[in-house]
Amino acid sequence: MSERRRWMWRIVVLGLALAAWPPAQAQTVVKIVVGGPPGGLFDIVLRNVSERLERELGSTVVIDNKPGAGGAVALALVKDAKPDGLTVGMINVAAAANESIIKGRNYNLLTDFEPVGLYVFPANILIVNPGIPATTVPALIETLKSRGNANYSSGGIGSPGQLSGEMFKARTGVPATHIPYKGAPPAVLAVVTGEVAFMFATASSAIGQIQPGKVRALAVTTSERLPQLPEVPTMAEAGLVDFNVSDWAGFVLPKGTPVATRDKLHAALTAAFADPEARERLRKATFVPAAKPLGPAEFGAFLRTEVDKWAKVVREANITQE
Repeated sequence: MSERRRWMWRIVVLGLALAAWPPAQAQTVVKIVVGGPPGGLFDIVLRNVSERLERELGSTVVIDNKPGAGGAVALALVKDAKPDGLTVGMINVAAAANESIIKGRNYNLLTDFEPVGLYVFPANILIVNPGIPATTVPALIETLKSRGNANYSSGGIGSPGQLSGEMFKARTGVPATHIPYKGAPPAVLAVVTGEVAFMFATASSAIGQIQPGKVRALAVTTSERLPQLPEVPTMAEAGLVDFNVSDWAGFVLPKGTPVATRDKLHAALTAAFADPEARERLRKATFVPAAKPLGPAEFGAFLRTEVDKWAKVVREANITQE
């Protein structure tokens, strides 16, 4: 056989071998649908854990921002997604409150989703305008009662800021009127300018105004103090031991997602949020990682409790969708 024919034969054999080789499988993409804008709380959390989460899942993780109706737009999309584990919903306390606020939803938080788990708590801070002569929570309560009425701001109807504000009114008896804004930044600015007296603000949106003294921080709603503001007490330390308000961040899947798929996601999220570097980044960003994440069953029970708790607050405060 000539040298030329031998080379041709080798090329044919190589071609047949390559044709028989199984094609490389494209990496799956897991889409996490969030009910906030780019750069919001959900983005901050996911940005800090996504690298480890991708390694744990062996998939690419993308964030799909679908703001609107306090997260209801995003949850409606998750509810209608294929239950294959590739579409995940990230939710917070607003999702529980929306069960009572938004009447025209096409989903039920407790029956149309598979709970995955709860892993982190965004910190909220009670801030006041510096013109308010109060440096403690009891002093603020006394001041507000003596004035007869005051305004407080939040990032919108059903937001954690409004829920905290209404719970504060119910627990203390202070007279205050809710002024909703389109997002946390303008709501915080309203405290700075004195348009409103106080606000329960997300720490990430308020800390830049606290440190230069443009607003005064009186207490944090988390169970522990923030390292960035070690002098600011918790609400319990400030005297409101029954002020059971905390924002939280958890994940759900469409109803019917296989248990094995759900459990794999929970294990991956648990590992991602347990990563020491990720936990440190979250703390620096004013988030408090859960000491022990809630699993699917525990998170499901927690959601039922949250829905019931906020239904009472929504009803008593007459919170309605505008």
